[in-house]
Amino acid sequence: MTVKPTYEELEVRIKSLEKEADLRLSLGEKDKTARKNYTRFLKFLPYPVLIRDEKGLVTYLNPAFTQTFGWTLEELKGKKGRQYIPKPLQDELSIKIMDLPPKKNVIKLNTKRLTREGRILDVAMRVGIERNKKNKPTSMIIVLRDVTMEKRIKRIRNTMNRISQVLPQYPELSKIMQYVSVEIKELLGTEGANVILLDESRKEFYFLSVVHDDPGTQERIKKIRFPVDELISGQVVKTGNPVIMTSLPDDHRLHQNRDEKIGHRVKNVMVVPLRTKEHIIGTITADNKKEGEFDKTDLEILNTIATTVALSIENAGVSEELRKANEELKGLNAAKDKMISHLSHELKTPVAILLSSFKILSKKLDFLPEKNWEPTMERISRNLDRILGIEDEVYDIVEKKSFIHENIFSLIFEQCEDTMEALIAEEIGERGVIAKVRTRLDDIFSSRDLVVQKVYLNQFVEARIEQLAPLFAHRDVNTSVHLKASAPIRMPLDPLKKTIDGLIRNAVENTPDGGKIEILVHARGKGVEFIVQDQGVGLTQEAQKRIFEGFFTPQATLNYSSKRPYDFGAGGKGADLLRMKIFSERHHFKIKMTSKRCSRLSKDTDSCPGSIEACTQRTDPPCDGHTTVSVIFPFSGL
Repeated sequence: MTVKPTYEELEVRIKSLEKEADLRLSLGEKDKTARKNYTRFLKFLPYPVLIRDEKGLVTYLNPAFTQTFGWTLEELKGKKGRQYIPKPLQDELSIKIMDLPPKKNVIKLNTKRLTREGRILDVAMRVGIERNKKNKPTSMIIVLRDVTMEKRIKRIRNTMNRISQVLPQYPELSKIMQYVSVEIKELLGTEGANVILLDESRKEFYFLSVVHDDPGTQERIKKIRFPVDELISGQVVKTGNPVIMTSLPDDHRLHQNRDEKIGHRVKNVMVVPLRTKEHIIGTITADNKKEGEFDKTDLEILNTIATTVALSIENAGVSEELRKANEELKGLNAAKDKMISHLSHELKTPVAILLSSFKILSKKLDFLPEKNWEPTMERISRNLDRILGIEDEVYDIVEKKSFIHENIFSLIFEQCEDTMEALIAEEIGERGVIAKVRTRLDDIFSSRDLVVQKVYLNQFVEARIEQLAPLFAHRDVNTSVHLKASAPIRMPLDPLKKTIDGLIRNAVENTPDGGKIEILVHARGKGVEFIVQDQGVGLTQEAQKRIFEGFFTPQATLNYSSKRPYDFGAGGKGADLLRMKIFSERHHFKIKMTSKRCSRLSKDTDSCPGSIEACTQRTDPPCDGHTTVSVIFPFSGL
């Protein structure tokens, strides 16, 4: 038997139900508010959002989706929504969901999607998956971000960086442009890319570089030349304005002629000018874009590349001309060296014979008073020695190690030695003359053996000063010598001797009587320094620049005269310092010169009287010129 509740119990239950109803009503309102806020959030979210139910049908997409892809909610709601997915990728997301681990509910994916107009966009996609109690995927929310321009900018930046870095590595113009054409083709996604230059003399275009998907077409285009008015490039060169043609008419005669010649149909094309500072030298073209159409961004990219490579094309043209000129100079220089070497040797032989002949002649003049012939013979001998000195300097500069004459003469002499000795003995009765002849032939024709030796420079310089001092004893020049011991250097003696002797002689010849010369040797850093400083006339700024060039004399031509060595203003042959400079490069020492021109000699044509005393008799200040030459030899083993 059922017991009926009392009135009080019913009242309590009714109040409880009223409270529960109020609670449910409140929760419903909150749910409605939450749903409204959620929808508002999705509506104003700047990224495309698409929601699918458990059957994979579209239930919602936000305005950003429509703005990005063109599809509206009315067109896709209740459908699979495959219209915006490229066919090769339509099963991609399903496969990813099937492979997703049970406890993972988010997928990140970089893929592609289609717009309503058929453009393919690169997108970054994030998928959130709802699961039922059995942990099976049901509905999903998809958020997409269009990264097409972002990826495009990154590709552009990487391409421009590669082009700018690689351009200096290609010495040949055709290789530079071939590389650039490959980059353009890949960056713009076209079938072909070309660099076309204008041959102004023939009013024709030729293809400097061609890159195409079809190798056969690529080879054909390379061999073709077009009259200026047969290509769109002609219009671009004429106006200086770039051209984009998204479609080319099939019936246009100009395009038909071009397509027939190249064996390839151009459907769309973009052409920009190659502009240097002075004029337009050609164009860069890209044709047959594979996806979509050429746009303003493509045009900006190609214009930027054209601006970058135009200067390289101009520089490469100049470099090519310089290369050819350099090759010609190398050939001329080799011929010059060969000629100088030959003349140097040919000069040495007759001069040596003349010296020997004059010695014989001087013996035959013994019966005459020396005052009648000795000055003439001395003058002739001195100038023949000067000619030999020139030959010696030229030899060191050109540095030909050996001459074929040496082997020939040695062979002939060895074969005929007995016969020649008998004939000489028969004529003059001197059997020892054969040894003298051999020594003389060796001196004339043998090459120099530059053996590197260990040298203590202070001792070597001291010995050279002792040898040279008698040669300038007739000059009133005060020589101050300070030679400090140091570690040894390694040098062949012949170039070291010529360097030391030449600098001392130059100092004496440029110092007037009454002047002073200082010679120093001391350790400096990782080497030993040899210094010669003279209180002489000094050099002008122009002479200091050119003094190591060779065959340059600081004196004016009219002031130059041939005198005895070590006389003031004797004047060198102009090759002494060049030879020292070449020695420094061959044997790894450093030579430098500083100088101050005497204030009395303000003009190149001014001359020094050759004596400080004579100069100070004037009212002007005394001689204040000087020249310092420093030579640093590295220590042995450094």
